[in-house]
Amino acid sequence: MADASDLKRKEAEADTVKAEEPKTEAPTIAVAVKPAAASDEPEAKRLKPTPADPAVIRKQIEYYLSDDNLRHDKFFHDKIVENGEGWLEIALILSCNKMKAMRVTKDEVVDALKGSKIEIKDSSSVRRPGNLALPPLEAKPTHQKKNSAHAHDGGVIAAINNIPAEQSWMQIKDQLRTKLPDKVQLWFVSEVNDKQTCIVASAPFDGDIEFFDKLEMEAGGTKLKTEVAHGEVLQNALKVMPKHIRDKREKEVRKRQKERNRPIVVGQQRFVTVHALRTRVKEILNSRSDGEQLKVDGSDFKLIKALLGYHPKGETKSAGLAGIKVAKSSQGDSRCFWMVKENGDAEDFSAQKCLGAIEANPPYVEVESKGEKTAPAEASPAKPEEKKEEEKKEEEKKEEEKKEAA
Repeated sequence: MADASDLKRKEAEADTVKAEEPKTEAPTIAVAVKPAAASDEPEAKRLKPTPADPAVIRKQIEYYLSDDNLRHDKFFHDKIVENGEGWLEIALILSCNKMKAMRVTKDEVVDALKGSKIEIKDSSSVRRPGNLALPPLEAKPTHQKKNSAHAHDGGVIAAINNIPAEQSWMQIKDQLRTKLPDKVQLWFVSEVNDKQTCIVASAPFDGDIEFFDKLEMEAGGTKLKTEVAHGEVLQNALKVMPKHIRDKREKEVRKRQKERNRPIVVGQQRFVTVHALRTRVKEILNSRSDGEQLKVDGSDFKLIKALLGYHPKGETKSAGLAGIKVAKSSQGDSRCFWMVKENGDAEDFSAQKCLGAIEANPPYVEVESKGEKTAPAEASPAKPEEKKEEEKKEEEKKEEEKKEAA
């Protein structure tokens, strides 16, 4: 019994103590927050931009002040003329996208031009050597887009503009017939519209786009301007053409596409199409590290060397060629091929220009005709059915010519 009473007394005392204790909130845990810093890594370990090569900077600025650039660069051309003494501010050069991409500073420009003929004034302006006279401004040449490169495979469609009001489409047709090469058919000539323009279309022939680009015609004492149709002009021209002319063009397009799918040969290496050659060149580029040279006796070197021969300036560029390497382009971060010369100098070149030239005039594999392999068989007399078929085709041809004349 004593034990039970003692137990009850202890429980009562414990309850009294609990009631007298003040209630306290749960302790909060302080968390130390590290202040945000510019970088968690030490200054020495941060990745710093690679400084631009002084030779690349010098080459780029020399290009900006060259005849090739100032002939088309209206902004720099005007700034140099405004100065009066031929000076161009370095700050304007640094605002160019390529200079921004290289993160070039004014001091780096001054240091890079120490071995150049470009003149420097007060470390703030540059000038052509001896204040060389500027070339006259010219319109920048336009390059065909990839999707319009074969727009005239089925025959050129051109717009002849500035036609005097008293001139008709018949006079344009007669004059154009005299200028087209022999045996080339003039398929279509539209009436002169309210914009004094006439649409013409001819059968395809070698060099047809270049022919119409350089075509010179006169009517009523006025020099006519010829424009090979592209974009909206081409779409509008196709709308006014008769269906049988559009069908003819489509037939020629299919024929040329079939020809383009013939295999080509570059550097004694055969490729199924030009696209296959592009793919191989890209593989060679991506399989090399920066600065790595192609083996002179390897097939890759022979292919790229042969490819260089198709560059518009390939003959002069490849003079003194001793090797070819892969490295970053002088025009940005992209990678390209570099020619290594016998004196140790290196110069990059555009493989795309070479491939573009090949696509424009592919070096197709020469296929021997069947007549060269076997002796021609003696002509057998035509059967009556064959004669009728030939006569029918001849009549259809005459009817088609009558429609064209009409």
